[in-house]
Amino acid sequence: MYFDVAASSSHVTFDDGLLLRRNLPWIDYVEARWAYGDPDSLAVEIGPWLVQIRGHNLDPLFAAIEEQTLLRVRARPQLDGDTGNLPDTFVTAIQFSKSVVAPVPRRHGQLEIDLGS
Repeated sequence: MYFDVAASSSHVTFDDGLLLRRNLPWIDYVEARWAYGDPDSLAVEIGPWLVQIRGHNLDPLFAAIEEQTLLRVRARPQLDGDTGNLPDTFVTAIQFSKSVVAPVPRRHGQLEIDLGS
């Protein structure tokens, strides 16, 4: 497996291997999506970021995300197409974008409800 895990990780680092390494706190984790129709791609929302991951044999990586034990993962495009790596889990590309869904605003204080007194 070409990623690192830790039992009590407070953050996760995604490295696209080209331009950017981004470290995000697990406390801001929203969701991970992995469509059956596209087994080589998954999406992770953490805070305002959508992290799109492409790779091979992503089931162990998805499990580490589910358990919030993923510590770091780096894209390694050079592994793509090498038949010696077929049983391995590896990421070939990582893209960062702002999440399309706006976070729900948190209300502070009490709400006033008219009970028709």
